[in-house]
Amino acid sequence: MEIKSRREVLDDVIRDAKKHPKGWKAVFGKDKERLSQDYYIFNPNTGIYLLKEYQKNPFDVRGIGGKIARHVDEDIKADISKYAGDFGIIQGDIRKISKNILKGIHPQDIFDSAIKGENEDMGISMPMRGRASSSKDSFTHLHSTLSTKQKRIDSKFEKMATDDGLYDSYG
Repeated sequence: MEIKSRREVLDDVIRDAKKHPKGWKAVFGKDKERLSQDYYIFNPNTGIYLLKEYQKNPFDVRGIGGKIARHVDEDIKADISKYAGDFGIIQGDIRKISKNILKGIHPQDIFDSAIKGENEDMGISMPMRGRASSSKDSFTHLHSTLSTKQKRIDSKFEKMATDDGLYDSYG
């Protein structure tokens, strides 16, 4: 498994979503041991991605991840039945957005067109969407089931977070 930056993982997920636009699911939760937000994003056709991240400061989200499984096991599919709602990845082109706002198009209309999957010339697109769960039980089960597959990501995350001072006390 190759460990990648947050941006690279999101790019991989978007690339896979263009090939397989339907059937995406995600489970979100907090890894209290490492102080990270964890996102398991998966599709039966592509496998399971894990993205671990934290907010370094108000302007900087740091994270790493990778593909931790090439297929989704039946027990994982069965467990992810408690959906909290929809999720998606949004891409924006600030130049197109600005041009459209200057033309008099309201920002909410630009955003609404992305949500509906209409008119990508507005500057915002949503290349990937699916159903998500924030159920603590689902997250805990998935986290423990995949713990051996994510050890390298956890270790690299801990090094990055330590270097950034995330674990330093305020003593």
